[in-house]
Amino acid sequence: MARPRRRLTVIAALDMVGYSELVQRDELGTLREMRLIFRNLVRPTLTRYGGHIIKLMGDGGLIEFPSVLDAVEWTMGFQIAMAERNAEPDRLKIDVRAAIVLADVILSDDDRFGAAIGFAVRLQAAAPPGGIAITHSVRWQLLGDPASAFKPVGFLMLRSVPYPVEAWFWVPPGRTLPDVQPSQNQMLTPGVLALPGLAAGKQEDQRPLVVVLPFDDLTADSSASEIADGVVEETTATLSRVRTLRVIARNSAFQYKGRPTDVRSLARELGVRYVIEGSVRRSGDKLRVTAQLIDTDSGAHLWSGRTDGAMSDVFTLQDDVASQIAGAVHPAIRMAEIERSRRKEAEGLRTHDLVLRAMPHFWAHRREDNEIALKLLDEALASDPRSGQALGLKAWCLSQQVTYLWSADIAADKKLALALAEKAAETSEADPLVYTMIGATLSILNVDQSRARVFIERALALDSTFAWAWTRLGYIQAYSGEPRQGLDSLKRSIALSPDDPIRFNAYAGIATCHFMLGDYSDATRFAQLALDSRPGMIWAYRLLATSAALAGEQETAERAVAQLVKDSPGMTLEGVRRAVHNLDPTSLERYMEGLRRAGLPEA
Repeated sequence: MARPRRRLTVIAALDMVGYSELVQRDELGTLREMRLIFRNLVRPTLTRYGGHIIKLMGDGGLIEFPSVLDAVEWTMGFQIAMAERNAEPDRLKIDVRAAIVLADVILSDDDRFGAAIGFAVRLQAAAPPGGIAITHSVRWQLLGDPASAFKPVGFLMLRSVPYPVEAWFWVPPGRTLPDVQPSQNQMLTPGVLALPGLAAGKQEDQRPLVVVLPFDDLTADSSASEIADGVVEETTATLSRVRTLRVIARNSAFQYKGRPTDVRSLARELGVRYVIEGSVRRSGDKLRVTAQLIDTDSGAHLWSGRTDGAMSDVFTLQDDVASQIAGAVHPAIRMAEIERSRRKEAEGLRTHDLVLRAMPHFWAHRREDNEIALKLLDEALASDPRSGQALGLKAWCLSQQVTYLWSADIAADKKLALALAEKAAETSEADPLVYTMIGATLSILNVDQSRARVFIERALALDSTFAWAWTRLGYIQAYSGEPRQGLDSLKRSIALSPDDPIRFNAYAGIATCHFMLGDYSDATRFAQLALDSRPGMIWAYRLLATSAALAGEQETAERAVAQLVKDSPGMTLEGVRRAVHNLDPTSLERYMEGLRRAGLPEA
């Protein structure tokens, strides 16, 4: 049997919206208008763009073009002409959906066949009325204005297509894009996006968009090219699990392989705020991978790092690089986004910006800053009462208020914090940051750590590079009789994100683990390290005081108590006992005994 003739071509699929309803209302009028549209707006305009009709299907048709640009320019012109026609008084309003695809088709005289034809029709059915839908294979053939005119809508699940399709939409001036529900696949793997779909009824997704560009192979013989591609693929997959970011899909990013790229142009072409680029070098059996994180607005480098490995263990090297990058970009992007939110005018702030503004006050671990954070989070919740991050962070702030003796009504604040954590659990999408906030709140306010552990383990299942979650797991393990495992988790947190602004909390966690183990000298040393890393974190003097007293370092213990009493003149053992909610009775008595020896008054 002869092999069928095939050709890669460009197909535009068009279809009238609501054809059956229009025909039922006015059969003759609808048919008359369709003929006028075909005669005046379709047939006479195709020649200029090299287009020809290959199939008519009653209320639609397929048109073949010699290039992507020809197809896009003709279809945009046609839809603009249709919009102008629909604006005429007493006209029967007719909307047309259009889709443009690169299609590998089977040739047969003037007709075209193949799965790609069906795909074009499925994509056209998802297009906005009066607009155009294209796939990434079309979008990346465009440059300049045609490219920027299309807006990304993430991944769509099309009927009879067994995989999610990355799509961009365009509508004529004066019309707005419809909301697009994310595909089921997108909900299962929420971080892997070309750009986000907009869920109906929700605010626009404000998370920053990141692209991992193909890494350069700097070896003389290009022998590390496949390794470089593997590093990018692993890094993209790892970052896709970071719910505070959105990541350009690997296939879309690889169009830039081998192309010199100005990072600022990526902001225009892809809408990204941050770019990760890097290189691979080989010397014998040794490999070195370097990577940088760049802000597309300023072109400034926010972070850089390198990892060395061996050709004999490439997979481990790729995993290490991906983990290092993911761990590092968490705090780097978070701080850049906080600075971005600070530059915005107050009236332009939205929920996401307000949460970002609250974060530095939250992690300052000072009474006055905690109050500012709570006010900002109240503003955020007034804007979006279902924001998982605002609910979770407010719950965490309130739990700090309780345990650090900043609360005027401990019972009321504890009750509210737990209620907010429950609401965040009910309303939030699968988000490692929100799960960590919920887990931290439950861990601080309950002796039983089992439910807190569930949420932290969910966070780590979604993003194993999230340092905050490893820190909170370390605390949970300490309070659950597993302090040695807690030390491992806390050290992993520091290794993943050595520049994290709340690294001091991991040091306090290590001190807590040593306290639970009875290693009071080490507990004292790490409590002091936490205080050195975050001056003004008064509550940690409690941990320093009790550890130092039990270690026999009485002078250090008494100085720590003096700092506590200076900040809270009425602090007593009785007050601390009311504030600490997560130590079992035996550990609590040991904790209180250390504070008693340090000189904190009983009542």
